[in-house]
Amino acid sequence: MPMTTPRDLFIHELSDALSAEQQILKMLPELQKESRIPEVQQAYRQHEQETQHHVQNLQTVFQQLGEKPEATTCFAVKGIAEEHKALHKERPSADVLEMANLGGADRTEHYEMAMYTGLIQMAKDLGQPQSAQLLQQNLDQEMAMARRVEAFAKTLGKQMAGAQMAGAAGGGE
Repeated sequence: MPMTTPRDLFIHELSDALSAEQQILKMLPELQKESRIPEVQQAYRQHEQETQHHVQNLQTVFQQLGEKPEATTCFAVKGIAEEHKALHKERPSADVLEMANLGGADRTEHYEMAMYTGLIQMAKDLGQPQSAQLLQQNLDQEMAMARRVEAFAKTLGKQMAGAQMAGAAGGGE
């Protein structure tokens, strides 16, 4: 179906967001299993519950608009998932896998933040304040998860760098 109006684009972008969230729901359990850090596992579990709520919010927006989601694939999130699969072929150490997964989670959160920021503006422009409010809830949770992931990555990076430096110092004696 051709897109000829801002509303058509909004429906398409909402459909893409729904696809993104559904793909992320499939990835989060795998990330939980791969993590060795209890706090990170808990963050992934919590975000899985939040992501289920994001899907519900998007479905509610479609209902408010009297529309159905388009059958589409969010290729941005699909690409991040493919990068994750490709990384496994490199057989990373557990710590490197943890760091890579946190980096992938951070990229995903930033993509989602950009996605929801655009959707919120479209909803406001189209006179859909209730939709904008639901989308804002999703954005707020994505922003909070991005901050958590970034903090975990920073801590892990410092720990790994410290261990590597200690190993290098010990190996020279």
